[in-house]
Amino acid sequence: MPERDFDTIYENYSRLVYWAAYRVLSDREQTEDVTQNVFMTVLHSMDQIAPMSDAQLKGWLYRVSVNAALDFKRRQSKEVLSDEPVGAEVADAGATPEDEAALNDTRAAVREVLNGMDDIYREPLVMYYFSEMSVLEIADALGVSEGTVKSRMNRGRKIMAQRLRAKGIGYEG
Repeated sequence: MPERDFDTIYENYSRLVYWAAYRVLSDREQTEDVTQNVFMTVLHSMDQIAPMSDAQLKGWLYRVSVNAALDFKRRQSKEVLSDEPVGAEVADAGATPEDEAALNDTRAAVREVLNGMDDIYREPLVMYYFSEMSVLEIADALGVSEGTVKSRMNRGRKIMAQRLRAKGIGYEG
């Protein structure tokens, strides 16, 4: 049971919270609002968080983030999806406009494929690649075995590769 303070939790887990919320909302500004709200919840829940292991905290933060994003989305009268990926405002100085366009097309196709996947395959992939959670942490967060997580990730990668190839994008998984 590590000793934690709010700043340490924020420093270590803000990326996980952000990506969990972004996965639901697909909008940078909305995600930033939800991330701020999640950390307000953290601040008010420090007594509850104190006895948690790191894996338990990661799972708790992931669930709180997803639920907060879903609540935010429900409250919105209309859904507005951004085609701008996170970090798009920082362009690679050496990339040509054609390279940037191809990269944006690939990102859009990956988002589209992820959005079209069943939750049981999409969720572990997002947790692993975007929230940087381990297989064990994902298993704890989802309440399934590590083998189930590995199986779902393997199947999800295959589905993703098949659908990206169908769009003309080579994905090896």
